[in-house]
Amino acid sequence: MANTYTLIEAKTLTSNQASIEFTSIPQTYTDLKLVYSLRSARSGSTRDDLKITINSDTGSNYSGKRIFASDGTNATSQGFSGGPGSQLFPGAIPASTATSSTFSNSEIYFSNYTIAASKKSMSSDFTYENNDASNNITGFSTMLFDNTSSGITTLKIEIISANDFVQYSTAYLYGISNS
Repeated sequence: MANTYTLIEAKTLTSNQASIEFTSIPQTYTDLKLVYSLRSARSGSTRDDLKITINSDTGSNYSGKRIFASDGTNATSQGFSGGPGSQLFPGAIPASTATSSTFSNSEIYFSNYTIAASKKSMSSDFTYENNDASNNITGFSTMLFDNTSSGITTLKIEIISANDFVQYSTAYLYGISNS
């Protein structure tokens, strides 16, 4: 079975910005894929973490687990679930003290995103490297959105620490048809 990818929308930031949003996501595909290259403006840190809000739901409908390794250390596992502010936690991105002009390279796959009566499952992988061999991070996460009122119609990407994404950060949303 062939997969057909269609670009729904591309975002490239022309200045620092607090979030990246995709609204009015069409319900005509089987799956979604979000591909992004991001960097945080957070000062005094080499990394920052992301959160994703689906359909403006900031409630307790999110859960998941991520496994990542940094600096050549053993992998670390982190689980998450719960209330407001704990939206999907897909990965890490470089911040201002990471090597200059280093952006993350990551993607999130949303399976069967249009089915209202079903929980939405997602998987992501993420990575970025620092030229000085410190704070290199790679990992993956699995996530569940447990709200069955509708399919996914909007996505909002933010930084957990409430910092901005830097200029030239990009995000591409693709619709995938399995036909």
